[in-house]
Amino acid sequence: MKLQVILIGAAVVVGVMAVSNPSKERYIEYATEQFSETGKTSICAGDNMPIAAQQSCKFVISQGKGAIKLVVENSTKQQNFVVLSLYETDMPNKKVTTIAAFGNFYMFK
Repeated sequence: MKLQVILIGAAVVVGVMAVSNPSKERYIEYATEQFSETGKTSICAGDNMPIAAQQSCKFVISQGKGAIKLVVENSTKQQNFVVLSLYETDMPNKKVTTIAAFGNFYMFK
């Protein structure tokens, strides 16, 4: 009886994972947003940069989301394992690996 309950529970979890596995399009939107925010905090920040320059930098990055999206689209490989996906994005300075499961993304830089 316990084995049946465990098997049913496992089947339910696998089913939920398969249904909630995010698409590549969702990943591209997520990664574009993440890389844009990272750019704003790392490139546009600094004690030596005047506030006006920081604001201008953030504006330029916000306006460049289309270009960031194209880079992500063209440099991302997906391995779909039905219950989860593994995305590898080769950015100009580094490779970023992301696991997608349960409708969420877990990015490792």
